[in-house]
Amino acid sequence: MAAVKSSVKEEFCNITMTGRICYIFMCIERYLTALYPERDWTPIAKRMWQWTTHWWNESSDIYAVAVPEFILEFEGYEKTNEIAFDGCLSKRDYDEITALFKGITHGDGTDEMCRVLMIPIDFGCICEGTSVKGAGPLVAELIEETEDILKKHDIPFPDKGLLKRFEYDRDKPVGLDEKEPGWGDNENTEDLSIILGHTE
Repeated sequence: MAAVKSSVKEEFCNITMTGRICYIFMCIERYLTALYPERDWTPIAKRMWQWTTHWWNESSDIYAVAVPEFILEFEGYEKTNEIAFDGCLSKRDYDEITALFKGITHGDGTDEMCRVLMIPIDFGCICEGTSVKGAGPLVAELIEETEDILKKHDIPFPDKGLLKRFEYDRDKPVGLDEKEPGWGDNENTEDLSIILGHTE
């Protein structure tokens, strides 16, 4: 990836990682609804917004069903459920989500839809086993990539003012037994969703 623009780093430097993944989801929702307004993206949105109410490793598993590369990797429900999802994927979820992707993507990882919906998985991988400081630059690159995709389609960015609630004091000392505040807290953030009917 190319070096990230300083403006993205600056805009998000005092925003928790919870706030940053929320912004990525807000961008993804705008992408889906702008390019494919005739489809009901609620099943995808519901899986995205659970990210902030669960441990992130659980969140990634919940969200993975919404990723074309994973749910379309194998032919048919039985094989997909057994190999890709260890028997935890319901037939209803499989049918509902694969129907959304029909005619848009084959899930081979080479098209834009695959890339857009893989970004949260990349976010989770970047954050795993590191510090906020360590993850920050790579997450900023993901945000810039997401914004570049919106820009390509003349889709307006989400209102960054909505991220104010995720601000934290990055210069405040953290005790040895304290959680690094830059990660953010588990909280219900569905009010930021345009698909789930909360934000315009």
